[in-house]
Amino acid sequence: MYRMLLVDDEYMILAGLQKLIPWQELGIEIVGTAKNGQEALDFVRNNVVDIVISDVTMPLLSGIEFIRQAQSEDIYFHFLILSGYQEFDYVKEGLRMGADNYLIKPVDKVELIETLEKIIKELNSEAEQLQTQSVLFDYLLQGWTHDDIDYIELRKMIKRYGYRLTDRPYTALIIAYPMEAEEALIEFIADQKQGMYYKQNDDQSYTVIFDGSKEELKAFIKDYQQFSQSLLGDFLIGVGETVNEIVEVASSYEHALHALQIRNFYQIKGLELTKQIETGMIPQLSFTKFNQALYIRDFDTIREEVDMMLEKLRKHGALPEYSRQMIFLIFMDLYRQFENLDESFYQVNFEKIATAQSFEGLESVIEETLLEIKHVKKERSYSQNTQHMLEIITKRYSEDLSLKVVADELFLNVMYLGQIFKKETQKSFSQYLNQYRIKKAQNLLVQSDGNINEIAIAVGYTSAGYFYKNFKKICGISPKEFRERFENSYDPIDS
Repeated sequence: MYRMLLVDDEYMILAGLQKLIPWQELGIEIVGTAKNGQEALDFVRNNVVDIVISDVTMPLLSGIEFIRQAQSEDIYFHFLILSGYQEFDYVKEGLRMGADNYLIKPVDKVELIETLEKIIKELNSEAEQLQTQSVLFDYLLQGWTHDDIDYIELRKMIKRYGYRLTDRPYTALIIAYPMEAEEALIEFIADQKQGMYYKQNDDQSYTVIFDGSKEELKAFIKDYQQFSQSLLGDFLIGVGETVNEIVEVASSYEHALHALQIRNFYQIKGLELTKQIETGMIPQLSFTKFNQALYIRDFDTIREEVDMMLEKLRKHGALPEYSRQMIFLIFMDLYRQFENLDESFYQVNFEKIATAQSFEGLESVIEETLLEIKHVKKERSYSQNTQHMLEIITKRYSEDLSLKVVADELFLNVMYLGQIFKKETQKSFSQYLNQYRIKKAQNLLVQSDGNINEIAIAVGYTSAGYFYKNFKKICGISPKEFRERFENSYDPIDS
């Protein structure tokens, strides 16, 4: 349906025009009336209008002045002029400004219908032309949202495509949708009264640049919620910050992208504005009480501290990669402290953490790990030989240690000692030593200013390359990345 505004200071003419012809049959909806040019100007500033029928002589602002002002503000529509026999000068000015026709009062029904049919034909042709230009327009919006365009050129090109840039605020939105709802979503966006620029992305989502105030944005979001729930329930939507300049739209888009990632990762339902979700936050997690509880095998406190950290990550909407790294640290501390968690358990859950597509998937890894350790006794029951080996590792991890060195000191067979150690700790001597050294390295990375080579030597590695390889294998990230991400937020303690 094309949208029509009627403008005349005579009530009877406004009422008569609304009843004169079957507007709906022509594909036209009368969306508003105005009693003077000023009212009409205010209306088109805030609403999309395709056709205007306007009288020329009216109080406050004439029909000609109304149209001239609208055009100066890049507000364009097809228009017809209503005039009396004595107003031909106005008619000539209107035609010069692009009027589709002028109608002498009283309006001839047949002439009006013929003129409207001609206008509708032109509007249909313009719509088809815009469709053929959609690829170029998508490219234009891509540059706009990624801050990769000349903004003077942007204004010119936007105008060429039949749009207009205003001084109103802008908000970027990204709407993800199921394939079967694509047509309905396109129709919903296209039918909105508010000024919008939109493009389809390659990942079953639409980028929308909303042109309007925060109140109007809230109204759009409310309408969108009702629309989406009437089809397939809530779609995922990321809403960016509202900005006041066209050059800031790229920032709003980046915010919307983060918001959508957060919503998807944490499965946040509803359509509240983004500011209600603190996207991209890096909550400071303290591991001190958690590690102390691990050391004394206080399972209740372990559970309590883990739940607190998980809730903090979820509540703050931490970026997915940050949550992934924090979950990995929790998992690694649990794995190193409880001997019943063997290497196969580690490999399976390491893969789960690396590939989890949601926070729920990460939580399930921790939950499964806690269930595994729940029934482990608080007291370690190691043989005397194994206790000696653990003491040597604890005191002399920075030395050039090996199973043979320890076996010689204990006057025991290397193979025999290695079998006992693995049976009781579920790890080989070299695995246990490496993990202990890496844990010490984590302490130094976040609590000292030493460089990577110095830290490698301090924890017993003669080769910085071998240290790097082991650190990344055990922690999933490099020593440098660990320091950058977790300095001041990770407080491991010795065990």
